Amino acid sequence: MKKLVRFGLGLSVLLLAACSQGTSSQDDTVDIVTTFYPVYEFTKQVVGDEGNVNLLIEAGTEVHDFEPSAKDIATIQEADVFVYENENMETWVPEVVESVDTDKVHVVKATEGMLLLPGSEEDHDHAEGEGHEHAYDPHVWLSPERAITLVENIRDSLVAKYPEKKDAFEENAAAYIEKLDTLDMKYSETLSAAKQKYFVTQHTAFAYLALDYGLKQVSITGVAADEDPTPSRLAELAEYINKYGIKYIYFEENASKSVAETLAKETGVQLDVLNPLESLTQEAMDKGENYISVMEANLAALEKTTSQAGSEILPEDGGETAQTVYNGYFEDSAVKDRTLSDYAGNWQSVYPYLVDGTLDQVWDYKAKLKGGMTAEEYKSYYDTGYKTDVDHINITDKTMEFVVGDKSYKYTYKYVGYKILTYKKGNRGVRFLFEATDADAGDYKYVQFSDHNIAPVKTGHFHIYFGGESQEKLLEELENWPTYYPDGLTGLEIGQEMLAH
Repeated sequence: MKKLVRFGLGLSVLLLAACSQGTSSQDDTVDIVTTFYPVYEFTKQVVGDEGNVNLLIEAGTEVHDFEPSAKDIATIQEADVFVYENENMETWVPEVVESVDTDKVHVVKATEGMLLLPGSEEDHDHAEGEGHEHAYDPHVWLSPERAITLVENIRDSLVAKYPEKKDAFEENAAAYIEKLDTLDMKYSETLSAAKQKYFVTQHTAFAYLALDYGLKQVSITGVAADEDPTPSRLAELAEYINKYGIKYIYFEENASKSVAETLAKETGVQLDVLNPLESLTQEAMDKGENYISVMEANLAALEKTTSQAGSEILPEDGGETAQTVYNGYFEDSAVKDRTLSDYAGNWQSVYPYLVDGTLDQVWDYKAKLKGGMTAEEYKSYYDTGYKTDVDHINITDKTMEFVVGDKSYKYTYKYVGYKILTYKKGNRGVRFLFEATDADAGDYKYVQFSDHNIAPVKTGHFHIYFGGESQEKLLEELENWPTYYPDGLTGLEIGQEMLAH
């Protein structure tokens, strides 16, 4: 029903816009509408005196649940520029952008070009008593390091739209980025000396902050900021808190005094505030509070945990790696024969995106999430893995065409079974084997697919091995596994898919 209402509002706004004949100011001042506080603050810092920057979602409104009214959409249509963070945060934006005239309204996505972490359900209570879920985690502004990228993206998009204001926008942005650099340095210096790397939070919005400054965010569930936990949940929390010696649990600033007192009395833990900065009241802004001052307060709150030695804190579910088929854990009986139709489609090699740097964000994430290697070492490892001169592979239910530069090699294939491999880590994989029926197939005579699936299913990507010697010889290859994704995806979309898995 909400979607139908939105589309109806969109149509009404188009009519309003057509009748209004535009309301932009006649001078060269740019009228800008932004969605929620961090986007507003970053845009205002870039724009300075060159425009009017307005905040659409007022303080006290839950950003995740916000639904624009007809008036809100009209406000966007009448602006020169509309700035939002990411459709995983402002979920309503894609439909609204479809309904407004983007020839008149310049739309700026602050996370343009940024890869996001996979999302997860957050136990952050709303009026309806339910949590919310993101396909990808949008909370990048809570890392000062990534906030700089948001500012740069806003700056670059505004400069592209208004080149005559380039000097002002760039000077304003540089001055603010200098402040963000100082904040980033303060976070780095303080948290690099952390005696306890783990912090426990009720709102899991701080994954990027933790990732970029060497911490580990641990979430608790079933506890609301404004409602006392049940006796059974209190008992569970008390056991968990005592097991790991947890001294602080971080809530949002709106946690009730009753919840704090109950948890302190029953479990011995203290509540402190980590502000997710989704909004800031006008009163707070009038007092001089801003993104930087609130993030400094967040750092001071984190220090209460990080300045005290502590042990590893596992999530309540134990934090164990899921024993899934995708991770290589399955019974032999679950493996089934597959046909070439599972791989049918037009596919592109990911290797060019590694070479040109498009996937560099992936290696940075891997280094911070997994450790063990630096980003450059991960890139080198995947350079060996992805390397190939086959740019594209076009597959039908019977044929494969290998495209190398301006040449192509197409052959007919038959399925010849599968082979289960066991790796050093103890997990396993399955390769599905195909053989060309053409006598002249050469280096493409023997082909093996691996795609983390073990039974018939349409694949989303695959690793492939091919050669002209034998299937047995291919099974020995463990270091080079050219990887292919659908032709229609951009390099950034492929990078996002990689992070999702």
